[in-house]
Amino acid sequence: MGILNRLFYKNRKFYDDDFDWDNYTADSYERRVKGDIETKHHANAGQDELSYDTVTGKVTVRSGSLHANHLLILEAIGQLQPDSVHEVGCGGGDHVAHADKLYPSIRVTGSDRGASQLDLAKRRHPDLEGKLGLQDITMPFSSQWPQAELVYSQAVLMHIHTAVSHLVGLSNMTRMASKYVLLMENYQCHNFIGDIQALWNGGHIPWESLNIHRFNGSTGARAILLSKQKLDMPVVMSDEEIRDGLVPSQRRLKRSDEDSSRGIFGY
Repeated sequence: MGILNRLFYKNRKFYDDDFDWDNYTADSYERRVKGDIETKHHANAGQDELSYDTVTGKVTVRSGSLHANHLLILEAIGQLQPDSVHEVGCGGGDHVAHADKLYPSIRVTGSDRGASQLDLAKRRHPDLEGKLGLQDITMPFSSQWPQAELVYSQAVLMHIHTAVSHLVGLSNMTRMASKYVLLMENYQCHNFIGDIQALWNGGHIPWESLNIHRFNGSTGARAILLSKQKLDMPVVMSDEEIRDGLVPSQRRLKRSDEDSSRGIFGY
């Protein structure tokens, strides 16, 4: 790689990802929330503004709207009705806060690898004090991490491309979850379905059975749902299926293939 290409790569590498976590401060995150989310949707809705309909399985907002991905997460919690939920990479804590308000009988927790992000979450949502903790999902599994029936991520693993770190993260999430793992990610950033199947076949997922479903939100968002039990939801067998209808990005797909090829599974 020439000098000019090296300089260009150093300037661009964190956009292709991994995220430049050291510079992804609470300040820049908060500006992004206000600029990208709150101009169009609620990011911090009050408890009386959210409701879940057990008949339709939909979450509604009294005034305004939630981002489609955010809405899907809350609808998945409502339909699955786990007794506990943990978010990996909770950032400013909005998803955790909304789940805590909408489902008060469910124990909710959240984690992030950035201490400044957790500080922001506690400022935005003081009621989450004691429910948030520092966690790097790509570290070796820790017995101190929270266990939950449902563990989910929202735009987290899609940013992780160093070595086999995203595979470690996927495996760790299944080790934390006793029933379900929900992935609300960009499905072109990794071969999520193929990687999950390879982890399962290689013995890296400590469940007695694995079912891979597509969870559809009421406003068109989609997510990958891993479950120990077969559910009455569409079964997903390939990455082509979960990517159906998406405009392909050849750059992202090439990189996802490169990431998958680094995995050595099983023994």
